[in-house]
Amino acid sequence: TAAKSPHEQKMASLLGAWRGSVVSILYVLIGVTIITLLNHRSWAPEAKNIRDNISTRIAEELVEDPAQREVFLSRIHAIPEQRHQIGVDEPLSQEKNLDTPILESAHQSLKEFNGESEGNAKFQQFRTLFHQLMLGMSMRELLPSGLLGLFCLLMVLAMVSTDDSRIFSAAITLTQDVVMPLFKRRLTPKQHVLALRLVSIGIGVFFLIGSVFMSQLDYINLFVTLMCTMWLGGCGPVMIFGLYSRFGTTAGAFVSLVTGMVLGVVGIFVQRNWADVVYPWIDKMGWVGPLDQFLQAVSKPFNPYIVWKMDAVKFPINSYEFYFLTMLITLVLYCVVSWLTMKEPFNLDRMLHRGIYNTDGDNKERLEWSWRTVFSKMLGITKEYTKGDRFIAWAFFLYSFVYSFLICFVLVVIWNAITPWPIEWWGKYFLVVYMLVPGVMAAISTFWFGIGGMIDMFRLFRDLKNRVADPLDDGSVEGRVSLADVAKFKELEQQQQQQQQQQDEDDVEFQDNSPDQF
Repeated sequence: TAAKSPHEQKMASLLGAWRGSVVSILYVLIGVTIITLLNHRSWAPEAKNIRDNISTRIAEELVEDPAQREVFLSRIHAIPEQRHQIGVDEPLSQEKNLDTPILESAHQSLKEFNGESEGNAKFQQFRTLFHQLMLGMSMRELLPSGLLGLFCLLMVLAMVSTDDSRIFSAAITLTQDVVMPLFKRRLTPKQHVLALRLVSIGIGVFFLIGSVFMSQLDYINLFVTLMCTMWLGGCGPVMIFGLYSRFGTTAGAFVSLVTGMVLGVVGIFVQRNWADVVYPWIDKMGWVGPLDQFLQAVSKPFNPYIVWKMDAVKFPINSYEFYFLTMLITLVLYCVVSWLTMKEPFNLDRMLHRGIYNTDGDNKERLEWSWRTVFSKMLGITKEYTKGDRFIAWAFFLYSFVYSFLICFVLVVIWNAITPWPIEWWGKYFLVVYMLVPGVMAAISTFWFGIGGMIDMFRLFRDLKNRVADPLDDGSVEGRVSLADVAKFKELEQQQQQQQQQQDEDDVEFQDNSPDQF
């Protein structure tokens, strides 16, 4: 799908960012609640019950032998309640926290049941599932039946709103770039829609099969990122430089896409088989020490944000980092191969409807730089912005930059560098900055987006009813422009030829009627 105009797309992105800053209140509220439930000593019995239930649920899947499962669970249940007192006990960390005794017991038991390499692989699944199930099991312990049902409904709606966009985007890409070029003749609009529906169903089935047989070795979001690497890791340079460069070529695009897919498959294989296949093979070859030194040396400048070191359980490079490396590699390959295979610069004006190819007749006036327009230029405000659009843009700038960054971050950092705050001030700070202010904004945005959304929906159906359908505008490309543009260009060329012929005839008639001059 696309916005009504480029300006509407800019405003939609702005409102989406505004909504995202408000939605963060939900993440903070749920996160603080679960952290308190699982770590505060007043909730130690409930926390033990949650951890035992999570371990039982995972053991039913990972430990197939009933006798071994009984031994496994008896060891987990024998771990006493974990109570931590702030200021007395050692501070909790990611490496050592109240989950550590359960994870260590599970790791030891799984290695005892399955051996070293397979036990490490099983423990990797156990650890990931253990952390992944904390949210659901904690919310089940906290919420009563009615609120728990509403929370589940919210999660299902969020899943549908996300997955339908992913499926639709993938279906459009495959249909336009893979399916339609296979047909020798152009598809009719009905056949085109049918192809989109069939491809969407196929992608949904593929996603379902992939989810059923997925080995839970990493967080779901990281797994999705690794899967996206297969396509986005290679098509990113193609989309950016294919639209905004004059040197991009088909050869560079294919090299980028193929490299991204190959690296994505390699990443999935290495991550899935690291503990039981890849790491034992590296250890057998005697490369663990040199690779560990290399990874630590490469990641040292980025510590503590990026820490790479050899681990027998988990692949040292996470999915986001692998995604970033893939994009860097494909970007370099795209640029190099395109420069080597480029015969002549691409006519970018023709594709972007600029200059003589401006078929829309819109001549957008640029906002010149001056002291009065410097902030408008920084915010991207143009003469297309209405008063309401300008108000939204300035309000978002004041909230996100002036309030959130300058006041709530920079000012607080400087203040604490000079005079550190008491500990109790930080609780009030987070309450105001992350709960009260976003809560007020959420209340305002609910009515704003609700009323505005209804108005825009009626406008959408009105515009769809009055629109003039163009059967050529189906996404097909001929001569590096869409079929609809080809028809417009031909029409403009014919009009230009007719005008030229008429001008020539007028010149001939003028010469015939003019008096002879000697």
